[in-house]
Amino acid sequence: MSLQIFYICTGAWKENAYIIIKNKESILIDPGDNFSELDTYFKTFNTNYKAIINTHGHFDHVGAVEEFRRKYSIPFYIHSKDKRLVHQANLFRKLTGVSGTNPTPTIDFFLDNLISIELSDTNIKIHHVPGHSEGSVVFEVENNLIIGDLFFNDSIGRNDLPGGNLKKLMESISYVLDNFKNFMIYPGHGTPFLLNEAKIDRLKNICNEYNN
Repeated sequence: MSLQIFYICTGAWKENAYIIIKNKESILIDPGDNFSELDTYFKTFNTNYKAIINTHGHFDHVGAVEEFRRKYSIPFYIHSKDKRLVHQANLFRKLTGVSGTNPTPTIDFFLDNLISIELSDTNIKIHHVPGHSEGSVVFEVENNLIIGDLFFNDSIGRNDLPGGNLKKLMESISYVLDNFKNFMIYPGHGTPFLLNEAKIDRLKNICNEYNN
């Protein structure tokens, strides 16, 4: 069975929660909010969940993590430099005016101790790309890249949120643009897109505007 990637938007910030499926095994990425809705959607694929892995720890990406972790007894992975963001997710949720709270996720493993995570007969490679947050990562699987909030279809990620750094963000974006041409890009918000030459040039121009 070939690799499959599906997503659904969650929460007030329209964050993309992903499921990657290979041979009836799956990994959840960035389950951000609305656990019941996500659970109903992901169950339609009838797969065995192996883990939850996150691109970063901002509140809109971690809101449903703990409920999935508890219900399905699966481990949660995130970069250690975003540990504080995970623990303060409900505080930042409140500060941005989003009502309600979610269970604070328990972190089982840190992604910075790993090169990749196995999914059936393929590997999900991990690349540390700080800038949107200190612990931001992207996940490479076959010819696909799940990038969180590093950049989007026609804009780049914010650096003014907790853990953000403009210089590091620019370096991380350049790394992806230089190394993943013609990959399918799955961002944390908005629609997926192909990182073709025209898109790379457009994103480089946007970065240049920030640097000038």
